Amino acid sequence: MTPVQATGLGKTFTGNFGRAPFTALGDVSFEVRPGEILAFLGPNGAGKTTTINLLMGFLTPSRGQATLFGFPPSDSRARARLGFLPEHYAFYPFLSATRLLHYFGRLHGIEKIERTKRVDELLYKLGLADAKDRAVGKYSRGMRQRVGIAQALINRPELLILDEPTSGFDPVGRRMVRDLLLELKHQGTAVFLCSHILSEVESICDRVIIIDRGRVVRQGTLEEVIGESRGVEVTFRDSGDAAGQRLTAMGLKPAGAGTVTAPDEDTAQRALDAIRAAGGVITGYKPAARTLEEVFIQDVTGTAAPEAERAP
Repeated sequence: MTPVQATGLGKTFTGNFGRAPFTALGDVSFEVRPGEILAFLGPNGAGKTTTINLLMGFLTPSRGQATLFGFPPSDSRARARLGFLPEHYAFYPFLSATRLLHYFGRLHGIEKIERTKRVDELLYKLGLADAKDRAVGKYSRGMRQRVGIAQALINRPELLILDEPTSGFDPVGRRMVRDLLLELKHQGTAVFLCSHILSEVESICDRVIIIDRGRVVRQGTLEEVIGESRGVEVTFRDSGDAAGQRLTAMGLKPAGAGTVTAPDEDTAQRALDAIRAAGGVITGYKPAARTLEEVFIQDVTGTAAPEAERAP
């Protein structure tokens, strides 16, 4: 059974005190399959949180429907197979991580022996074993985020819905979450992921949906969404600035660290000749693929990312 199936899903909030009704989400259709990571992206106010609230059964759709494993989102048979971490959450600050996870485990009806094993496993996996008996209220933001991920995993969910899971993490923490999500994917878990850190999303997701103002503007596999190459990237070592000057004279714009992007193969070959003629040394030559961030900015703003903002 498909973990998530949304068909024509939409939500309009009735205006109060004379205000006009507001459509937060239009007719959105998608699915999340077992063993895949679906990235659900959009700017602030695009409808991401509304979508999550509909999937969780916190809101009732104005039109269309969403099902989890074939059941309505509020059905206990669906929720038993679900793990959820919202962007904003609060835990009892006086409880330790161990007691807190046992509390969530009991809510899922997990027996004590299995629950204890699972709690210890998650505390170790998420780097909290040394602080397991400390009150959560004394944790750093990143440590509280780890507890949040642990509670979402306590019941070994088949579907994981995560809203900004790496918020508050340092690079080590983000790497840990990335590895964990890839491990869950390989185990067959379906992951519905919202995040503003697009470089992280690009490194792990299978499919992407970009929404803006409540409407889907692009969706498909990562390869389909990113699409074609934006030219050829050439890296080189320059002798002084001779090669850079020749490339500039050709109408190209060398970036820092000896990098230039040519719009096509013919121009790239001419750039190679110019660099060699100036005494430079070629160190790299590869397609300059677009990034997910570039696609996102173009879809949301209608303009391409400025050259200075593109990764060299």
